[in-house]
Amino acid sequence: MTMVAQVRKNWTEQELQSLPDDGFNHEVVDGELVMSPKNNFEHEGICGRLFAAMHDFNQKNRCGVLRGSSAGYWMTNRNCRAPDISFIPKERLTKLDFSPKARQFFPGAPDLAIEVLSPSNTRAEMDERLRDFFSSGTRIAWIIDPATQRVEVCYSMTNRRFIGPDGELDGEGLLPGFRYAIADLFKEWDWD
Repeated sequence: MTMVAQVRKNWTEQELQSLPDDGFNHEVVDGELVMSPKNNFEHEGICGRLFAAMHDFNQKNRCGVLRGSSAGYWMTNRNCRAPDISFIPKERLTKLDFSPKARQFFPGAPDLAIEVLSPSNTRAEMDERLRDFFSSGTRIAWIIDPATQRVEVCYSMTNRRFIGPDGELDGEGLLPGFRYAIADLFKEWDWD
């Protein structure tokens, strides 16, 4: 019996950035290109509302850099992840001498990684993402669940808590003073 060893591809940043805009989000996990379809309407609404609030807060307070789901992050294991929303404080950018205008992926995970669950996401998949994030520099992760209208706030793989629809997100030491009502994540614009 002949066994064939599977060889992990070492993707370069240039290869990833040259992929076509084919309607998929691209990440690298364990040397494999992982493509996921663009997100649904509800998912994008949640991301848009939270991003807008965080952007306005960050513009006033100049805390750091906020990015959307197109920003790539090189994990320490060479996985390339792209959270739905991410934040890196200016102190870390300065320490790493990394410009917000850089045309390359960030070397490490964002300090705040935010994921909005899709119906196809599994707990195992999310835990794998969190392992990558926390081992590569993430300090806080928010996992937003539209189905239950609650958020899991994670400080590590084992230090986690849920906040229900009556609670609020807190920027803590990363975005001091930022607060956002969880119920507002799921409110649609009043069309009347």
